[in-house]
Amino acid sequence: MPILIRIGVGTISIVFCLFVSASAQELTEKEAVRLFLTSSPYAQESRAGTAVVEAQTLGWHLWPNPVAAYNHEGAGLTEISSVQQHLPLSGRLGFLRRAGAAAVKVAGTQAEYDIWKLCSEMRQAFYSLLLAQQREAILRDGLAQLQEVVRILREREQGGEGSLFDRLRTEREQADLQAEIMSLRASTAQARARLASFFDGKMDPASLRARGEFDAAKDQPGLADLVESAIQNRPDSQAEKHRQEQFQWEQRAATRLRIPEPAISAGFKRGEQLGGISYGPYIGFSLNLPIFDHGQNRVAELDAQLRRASYRREVLDQQIQTEIKGAYEAMLARRQAAEEYRVQFTEDGPQLENIAQVGYEEGELGILELLDAYRLRRVSLVRMLDLLAAWKQAGIDLERAVGKPVLSPEVLP
Repeated sequence: MPILIRIGVGTISIVFCLFVSASAQELTEKEAVRLFLTSSPYAQESRAGTAVVEAQTLGWHLWPNPVAAYNHEGAGLTEISSVQQHLPLSGRLGFLRRAGAAAVKVAGTQAEYDIWKLCSEMRQAFYSLLLAQQREAILRDGLAQLQEVVRILREREQGGEGSLFDRLRTEREQADLQAEIMSLRASTAQARARLASFFDGKMDPASLRARGEFDAAKDQPGLADLVESAIQNRPDSQAEKHRQEQFQWEQRAATRLRIPEPAISAGFKRGEQLGGISYGPYIGFSLNLPIFDHGQNRVAELDAQLRRASYRREVLDQQIQTEIKGAYEAMLARRQAAEEYRVQFTEDGPQLENIAQVGYEEGELGILELLDAYRLRRVSLVRMLDLLAAWKQAGIDLERAVGKPVLSPEVLP
C-alpha cells in the first residue's frame, strides 16, 4: 500500500470509527451495486420496458380470431349459421414470430445498457460521497492535531513558559478549520442525498455512509482491445444488431403478403322447402386477391429502415470509439497526475512536517511556520484524495463507455 494511504487513509479510518454513529448504514461499492440492481426503481423501470415490448409482440404471430356469422332471409325462410376462419398459410406468421423475438432482444439489450449507465452514475455518486467523507475526516484529524497543540500551549502559558501570541494564533487556526468542517458537512449531506436517490425510498440519506478506498486499478487492457470489445459486446451495439434482424424478419413477412390466403366458412343452413323445413351443412370458401396491395409499401418501408439501421450502427461504432478513446486518455492523465503527486508527497510531506515540529520545539521556527506545515499537510492530503478520486471517476467513465467493469469486475454481484 502506498505510504500516502498508510499516512492519510489509515488515520481517516480511525477517525471514522469515532464519528460514525452506530445507526449509520454503511455500503461498499459492491453492496451499492447489488442494491441498485435488485431494488432500484430505475432498474425496475428499465426491465418493465422490456416486459411491455414482450407483451406487445406476443400478438404478432397469432392466428386471426374466427368470425361467427348469422344470415336470415325473409323471402322464404333461409337461415345460415356459420363460423369463418382465415388461414394464414403463407408462412408470414412464422417470420413475425422471429421478428417479435428480435424486438424483445432489442428492448432487453437496450434496457441492459440503460441500467449500466445508471449504475455508473450511481458509482460516481458513491465515490463522491466517499470523497466528501474522507475530506471531512482529514480536516477532523487536522483539528485534533491543533487541539493538542492548543492544550500544550495553554499548559505552557499557565506555567509561565508559553507565548500568548502562539496560543491565540493557533486558536484562530483552529476556529477557521472548524468553520471549514462545518461548511464541508453540507457537501457531504448533498452527496448522501444524491447516492440515496438511486435506491428505494426506504433508505434514509442521513444514515448513509460509503465504505471503501480509492484503489483505482493500475493495470488495464489496451485501447484497441477495449474498443473492439465494446463494439462487439456493448449492449446498445447489440441492440442495433437485433434491430436489423427484426427489420429483416418483418420484411420477409411483408413479402408473403403477395401470396393469397384462404378463408373457410362452415356451419348449418336451415331453409324452407316444399314439404317443410330442411337442415343441412354449410361450407364456404374465399380467397383474398392481393392485386392492389401486396405488401409493396411495407417492404419498401422496411428496406429504408434497414438502411437507416445500418447507418445508425456506423454512427454508433464511431461514437463508441470516440468515447472510449477520450475516457482512456483522461484516465491515463489522471493516473499520471495522481502517481506523480503521490511520489512528491511521500518524499517531502512527512519530512517537512517533522522539520517544522523539531524546529518549533527547539526555538528555531515560530508558530506560523509550524501551522503552515500542518496546513500544508492537510491541503496535500486533500489534494491527493482529489487526484485519486478523479482517477477513479475516470475509470468509471471508461467502464461506462466500454459497457462493462473491465477495471473492477468484482463490483458486480
